[in-house]
Amino acid sequence: MHSIRRHLSYANVVATMALVFAMSGGALAASHYLINSTRQINPKVLKKLKKPGKNGRTGFQGPRGWRGATGRPGATGPAGPAGLSALSTLPSGQSESGDYGIRPDNAKTSGTIDQSITLQVPLAARLSASNFAVTTTGTPAAHCPGPGQAERGYLCIYSDERNQISTPTVFDMETSGAPVVGTGRFGFDLAWTVTGEDAYDLGTYTVTGP
Repeated sequence: MHSIRRHLSYANVVATMALVFAMSGGALAASHYLINSTRQINPKVLKKLKKPGKNGRTGFQGPRGWRGATGRPGATGPAGPAGLSALSTLPSGQSESGDYGIRPDNAKTSGTIDQSITLQVPLAARLSASNFAVTTTGTPAAHCPGPGQAERGYLCIYSDERNQISTPTVFDMETSGAPVVGTGRFGFDLAWTVTGEDAYDLGTYTVTGP
């Protein structure tokens, strides 16, 4: 007993414990395998490992970012065609439209009344008595298929509401002497005959360049 105690020291104890740990560690390492390729894993197990998990909860939305700087102006587009004016002439086949309306004194039950219409764009030539038609809204006439429309070289008068008044006659006021039936280059005159109290006529016109 005394002999054993003489040979025991701190260094001998530490060396013995280190040997024990080394032997046990080696045994543990010997019972495990190092995996360095998916080929070493069973395909069924690998399939389960690759299966995606459940989606997590949606995170909080962050604050809105700063507004970006204004972009540079775009390139200038091509110039459009020149518009028509009172100094132009209505091109052949193009149309212009407008409104008209007349309402005399309610006490007036007879006689004639008239209204002058000035075209926004002058015509290239006058229109004769055979080149206009007067009809009502919703009732097409020859050369006048409906409001806003007129065949080339024609003036169409579309009456929308009319009461105690005749169908208007179209006069050309640009001729010398007495007015003639038709239109002038710059406009025309509408003339009615009143037939009773509360007379009026409201409507539109369309003319197409000859």
